[in-house]
Amino acid sequence: MRTSISTKMMRFKFLNSKPASVRFATICVVIAAGMGLSATANASLVELKWDEQGRFQHRGEIKAGGILEVCGKLMLGTKIDWQYQSAKPLDFNIHFHEGKKVSLPVKYQARDSAAEQFEVTQSQDYCWMWSNKTKEVVTLDLSLSQALKK
Repeated sequence: MRTSISTKMMRFKFLNSKPASVRFATICVVIAAGMGLSATANASLVELKWDEQGRFQHRGEIKAGGILEVCGKLMLGTKIDWQYQSAKPLDFNIHFHEGKKVSLPVKYQARDSAAEQFEVTQSQDYCWMWSNKTKEVVTLDLSLSQALKK
């Protein structure tokens, strides 16, 4: 089936009307699906929105064979204290894109928890991403906190 130019333009305008972090996360899910990581129906995208104290918390479920991404813009020099806990081991990474290149400053396989500090080395849209390779829904608790600047 052919798609008209006006339909393609409407899709482009719709995507461009979203915040950069949502556009970025959408692109990540499409790429992940293309790489066979999951079907987009099993992907959950969460926009990283800080509260007044510079914290972000999320509790969610990841479908069997699915992914969860929490994405947002981070500025150079920002330090993020982060931790997660899940009911079953998950593959995890923090990544960002530069054109077609995907950089993974943090990557773990089959872990049910982790806690570290992440320092932003360049201003970018970053994603915390979990892949559930089990055949069950897995619950995840995430906590991010911007470290105080000295």
